[in-house]
Amino acid sequence: MDERSFWTAVALLSAEELDAAVATLTAELAGRPVNEITAFADHLAVVVHAIDTPAHASFVPGGAEAFLAARCAVVAAGRETYLRVFGDPPAIAEFASPGAEWLLAVPANAFERATGLAWTHEPPVSVETGSNPLWSPIAADDTAEETWLTYGGGLHTVLGTRPAYDATMQVLIAAVDAEPRWRRWWSRSGLHTLDLAPLWSEGDAPGVTVRRGAQRVVVDAIMDPRGFARTDRTFLRELARADLLTMLEAVRSALDLGPLPSLPRIPDLPDMPDSFAPGQELPRLDVDEVVRFAEEVGGVDLEELRPVLHMLATDPPL
Repeated sequence: MDERSFWTAVALLSAEELDAAVATLTAELAGRPVNEITAFADHLAVVVHAIDTPAHASFVPGGAEAFLAARCAVVAAGRETYLRVFGDPPAIAEFASPGAEWLLAVPANAFERATGLAWTHEPPVSVETGSNPLWSPIAADDTAEETWLTYGGGLHTVLGTRPAYDATMQVLIAAVDAEPRWRRWWSRSGLHTLDLAPLWSEGDAPGVTVRRGAQRVVVDAIMDPRGFARTDRTFLRELARADLLTMLEAVRSALDLGPLPSLPRIPDLPDMPDSFAPGQELPRLDVDEVVRFAEEVGGVDLEELRPVLHMLATDPPL
């Protein structure tokens, strides 16, 4: 089942009353091969996981369960709605009502109806609130015991954002973090956390520096921005995989950890439009809002941060 087939199946939910639509979707999946049922579950997990961000959560009151229900409701509303909410976090507020988490049970029910067996399939990423790596800079203390791999990419203001790249990297990071083979590989280091910090810079030569501390390793990677300047989504997804392997290979070499396991397979992510295209005016920074956020997070030299923000706010790079 590819992305188009996934969204075609989801569209059944808008064709009937809710109870009947759920039954129709379950029956539709139950009539398909088992690998398509599990593929539906994988696609579903990926899209629900992708909008598990602090920005989206701030518009849904009621805690983790309410936010999960809202994300499921967005998916159930169809592809166009999903892409709109993905790019506009405040729009998720209209889906803040309980009950839509039933969608997560559909593939399991379809599988059990089709096979008579218990559902044991585990999607490549978690749908639980806070499982997306985008939470890690804010909630590092909450995830430190479970998470060994974190990711904090540098801003690419010259090029604009590339959701196809960013979302692929986030899902890959989450999948690698949860993959037992990769956990065993990292356990040989005897360290707690591996922090990946790539930066796309047009002024510095590409290269990777591995810094080892008492409990963690930090990878500072200057990435070649030429590939990131492209907008072809298939290329950007492959570039995310290649960049991740480049950083992990540098760690392997520096710490002598042995061969890298293969990267987990993940479903194709939805096609998501770039936040802005070359030539369009960039959004202006709200300096005071960024400074308030930095004060809450801590660990930031505000005296150094504020003049840089003012410069970007008045003359953003194009």
